[in-house]
Amino acid sequence: PSPPALDSLRREGRASTPPPPAPRRRSPHTRALDHRINDMSAAGEWDAMSGAPTEVSVDQAESMECEDEGTGGAGRRANLALLDEDATAHLATFLAMSDLLVASCVCSDWHRAFSACVHTVRVSNVSLGGVALEAALASLARRFPGVRTLELRGSTVTDAQVHAAASLNLDLTSLSLAQCDNVSDAALTCLAESAPDLHVLNALGCRDITNSGVRQLAQGCRELTSLCLGWCDISDNALLVVSRQCARLENLDVSGCGRISDAGVTAVVTGCKRLNALCLEGCREVSAWAVASGTAQLRSLNMGGCTLVTDAGVGAIAAAHPQLQALSLRLCRAVGDTALRFLSMRCHTLTSLDISRCGPVTDAGVSTVAAACPDLRDIDLEGYAEITDVSLYALAQGCSLLEGLNLWVCSQVSDAGIQTIAAACPNLRSLDVRLCSKVSGVAIMAIAKHCPQMRALYLERSGRITDTAIVALAHNCPHLHTLDLGWCDVSDATLAALAEHCRGLTCLNLGYCDAVTDTGLHMLSRGCRGLASLDIGGCSRLSDASLAFVAEVCPHLQSLDLGGCKLLITDAGLRAVARHCSALRSINLRFCEQVTDAGVQAVQAACVNVQVRR
Repeated sequence: PSPPALDSLRREGRASTPPPPAPRRRSPHTRALDHRINDMSAAGEWDAMSGAPTEVSVDQAESMECEDEGTGGAGRRANLALLDEDATAHLATFLAMSDLLVASCVCSDWHRAFSACVHTVRVSNVSLGGVALEAALASLARRFPGVRTLELRGSTVTDAQVHAAASLNLDLTSLSLAQCDNVSDAALTCLAESAPDLHVLNALGCRDITNSGVRQLAQGCRELTSLCLGWCDISDNALLVVSRQCARLENLDVSGCGRISDAGVTAVVTGCKRLNALCLEGCREVSAWAVASGTAQLRSLNMGGCTLVTDAGVGAIAAAHPQLQALSLRLCRAVGDTALRFLSMRCHTLTSLDISRCGPVTDAGVSTVAAACPDLRDIDLEGYAEITDVSLYALAQGCSLLEGLNLWVCSQVSDAGIQTIAAACPNLRSLDVRLCSKVSGVAIMAIAKHCPQMRALYLERSGRITDTAIVALAHNCPHLHTLDLGWCDVSDATLAALAEHCRGLTCLNLGYCDAVTDTGLHMLSRGCRGLASLDIGGCSRLSDASLAFVAEVCPHLQSLDLGGCKLLITDAGLRAVARHCSALRSINLRFCEQVTDAGVQAVQAACVNVQVRR
């Protein structure tokens, strides 16, 4: 009962006031959690973290110990026992993963309460740390019985290990095997037998999966709602089986499956009547007519790189699926302004449109879509030298909800167009003006003034961008997480501003920013400790000292570009990277003349997933 309800009960004599609890000693874990919750409350982070997914990696789970202080924890039972499961689960949504783990370590009661709130387990070669996958999964299943989603993306998992995972006492509903090169049809057969309630399967890039495995999966897992078979070795036969057995399917991804044709697609869009998202990217034998022939009511369609798609085919899609909200026609060379007119006549609910590098697309076509689709939030116009500020004026007038705009290589776009967009679209979160030579710091100042929600900004080789513009951006756009400043005229002043105001920055490109020095990189890394991708290639004033410092304070680095640092980066810097950045996946060492094979081998030995470019 709420406090007012308790007061009412006490006045009626139906509830007694409990004596005040005796003072007790609190564990360091409890004190740490209290401090974190106080900090979050003071910073207003509760709403931002609400609903955040709960997940755990093997290395985090194995380090957890749940022990009560004193003899058996007597007299220190947590008050969480007063909350039901729903209340505890709701409380958990306000905690970041690290805080949730701390909470589950406070005592046995808290472990029982919060361990059930961990629903997603992500396992990688890094998090395994040499532990056998079967043993790690068994331990995780004991610690976190509420796990429903298992992500093994990019790991060295085998068919036998998939079978072991499916055989655990877990009610798995979602499994990701994306980019697991050792997985084949045998794994799908195991899932069909051991996980009949599976709803979501991602097998992207598992090239040894064939029609046979998909047939077994479809027959055993009829509750599938989402299936990703991108770049698997399948043909129309697999889609025919899926269309007959998986009536609940809502999301299908067969991108890159070159043997799929209109026959298979027609079967799916006809047999899977609940299908609302279909990805056919790179299926060069599929035409738009196949998609238009079905009865499924698609809301998301990706036909990027489907070279048989024409203006007339897009018109057929628009007529058959007027409720489309997301459409990608990237690299469909036979698509142009005529297709955009068809879309503007039928698909008024479009929120996302990608027409990058298609056929003859001009200001006229873009203006037609902008006037007919007021809910448009993301549009990709990459690669059109014919598009000018006229398109931007139309988007500003008709699409005030715009959040993402890609103008890469639109060389005729200028500061005036970007200023108009910034003033009209305050919700803009992502902007790409790479290689737009007429866009300068003037446009970036307008972005800083009008678009405080900006998250990702790409400025490589645009017009003249200086410290003044980026400092203003950092002050007014604190949510920035991706910033591309390649070849821009910025210095340590920019890095100082980013370190102070954009602490959530995760991806930064400083390639060939010659004015950046060790001092600036030190300030940046101290303020932005969550950096996952850093490009400092060609920065001629940097040395091993800054690289070692970045590696020490930014241990989550996954991508590092040092290309072109000819004489400044040596094996000493690489050894620091090897010591601190075990999650590193990519490092570019081209033209690093002071780096030897010994330094490279040190990185490869410590970072099990790393790919080295030399």
